Amino acid sequence: MMKYFPLVWAALMRKPARAILTLLSVIAAFTLFGLTIGMNATFAAIAEAARADRIYVDPRFGGPLPVALGRQISSLPGVSQVGAIGALGGYHQEVRNNVFVMMADDNLRKVRADWPLTPGQWDAIARNRTGLIISRSQATRWHLKPGDSFVIVAPSIAKADGTTSWTFKVLDVVDDLPAWGEGYMMGNADYLDKAKPLADQGKTSWFEVLATDPELAPRVAVGIVQAFANSATPLQTITEKAAYQSSGSGIDMMAVTRDVALAGLCMILFLTANVIAQSVRERLAEFATLKTIGFSDFSVLILVVLEAAIPCAVGAVLGVGGAAGLAKVIPRLFPPGFGLPVPTMTPMVFVWAAVSAIAVAMGSAAIPALRLQRMDIATALSGR
Repeated sequence: MMKYFPLVWAALMRKPARAILTLLSVIAAFTLFGLTIGMNATFAAIAEAARADRIYVDPRFGGPLPVALGRQISSLPGVSQVGAIGALGGYHQEVRNNVFVMMADDNLRKVRADWPLTPGQWDAIARNRTGLIISRSQATRWHLKPGDSFVIVAPSIAKADGTTSWTFKVLDVVDDLPAWGEGYMMGNADYLDKAKPLADQGKTSWFEVLATDPELAPRVAVGIVQAFANSATPLQTITEKAAYQSSGSGIDMMAVTRDVALAGLCMILFLTANVIAQSVRERLAEFATLKTIGFSDFSVLILVVLEAAIPCAVGAVLGVGGAAGLAKVIPRLFPPGFGLPVPTMTPMVFVWAAVSAIAVAMGSAAIPALRLQRMDIATALSGR
């Protein structure tokens, strides 16, 4: 292959501006490809780790839910455990520093037994009304450690005394979870409930239900909806597995990322195929001369394939390498609280990039190579 390199390099450098622009475009496309395939890997890992027996129960038309509803749900067939979560959303110090705390009742420990909280940490939340357990990414973001105070201003959630400031004490720092892109905070539901005006007490934001059998969970979710369809608080449900497969939006995010990656590949193919085709058209006489002095059709094919493969290979390496670098800084590129999962640059991402680069190079060279194979040497040498 090395004996062809001087000819290929001369062809690429025939028009340096075109070569550089082509390479930059391929790098950009492979950066997009790497990020989307990496994001696909992240969604796949999250969906794989999601529990099939956990069900999210929300108000169908918004608003809070009576805490007493949890006892009714727990009595339904197929329900093992029910936990309630109150949402405390606001900001810290400045309006742009948005914060969200899940205020958990004590039974949530049974529903979220797989979360990285020890029994002692769950006990600490239950004992300390103003206590707060935070994940490592949240601790890093706010520069917090156990024992620190953390004040949240929640304009839409006023206390009985009319103030909207909620003061917490950090109890401990725990591991992050892949599904929670910016980490999480968990507090005591009783603190949120009892501090509010009397008319707003006894209410929660949503329930999490554990089914007795993962295979029955979809049926249990439907049963919960049907049980409260004609009540004053109709509900909607979704299993955790289904929620993470669609990122909670009803959209198959894995399919979306695959489609975006495919669009990026099509863009690379269209670009390189046009560039190679134009380059070959400009050099028909040169290829005819090569054939005249003894180059076979296969040798000419190798030249064309290498001319397409070099920008594809270099673009794939630099593009996917750039995607790996961007994956580490993506959380800092978005507003705090955006919660976008970070692309996972697994070995398969690089394998797919290599396979795609080869496929694009072969596809780009196919039509020009076929044209050269059928070329009339005498006509090409005459410039017609």
